Parts: sequence; C-alpha cells; structure tokens
Amino acid sequence: MTFTATLAEPTTSSYLLKITNKGTKACRALGHPIVTFGDLDGQATERGAAPGIEDALRLEPGQSAYAGLMGGANDGKGKTVNSIALTMSTESDLKQTPLKASTPGLYVSPAKNSVTAWMNNAEDALSL
Repeated sequence: MTFTATLAEPTTSSYLLKITNKGTKACRALGHPIVTFGDLDGQATERGAAPGIEDALRLEPGQSAYAGLMGGANDGKGKTVNSIALTMSTESDLKQTPLKASTPGLYVSPAKNSVTAWMNNAEDALSL
C-alpha cells in the first residue's frame, strides 16, 4: 500500500488522501482512515457516514481509494504540523505500521479537523 497527501484547499488546510494497492491481491478499504497529526495528540474526527463492511471498497492491484482531510481554518486555537500518519480502520488484531506523508504547514484546528470515509474518486472525497 502506498499513501500520499496532496494539498487541495489552503484556506481550510484540506488535503486529498490517496492509498494505492501495490500488492498482488485485492484488498478492502473500510470506513474512515485513522489520521494522526505529526507530534500532536489525538486523531482526526470522522466526517460523514461510512459504508458497512459489506460495502467496503475493493481495491484490485493498482487501484486507489481517496479520503478528504480537513485541518480547519486558522482560528488561532490550533497548531501547525508538517506531517501526518495514517492507519486503516480494521477489526483485526494485526499490527499496522502507520503510513506517513508530508503536509507542510497543515493547520490543525482542535474543533474543526475531520476526515471522510474512503471513496472511489477524489471529487466525492473532497466534497463532503
């Protein structure tokens, strides 16, 4: 699995998150990604509903899934971070190694940060 974060909207510190299945077998992207912000405690809150396990996105080798991450507008109450880490939502006991991405100048508002569930296209991930 590879992971990238691309700045989508600077005024709200919105990033498009993208995972790509680099394996040789299909995998599933379930629910919301678990995103932590650099050295800050806590994780992004979930925005919008996520499909159930039976409707999880199936990613064949080479296919991608997308989520929208919003740090929030600079309200003077948050902090700026330069990286995020992502793990997948799973009911498994398997240990996950966080995937990391650079997010230079990502402002994280404590009350307004959020992440959407995995979507099969970038437009939907950023529109919620």
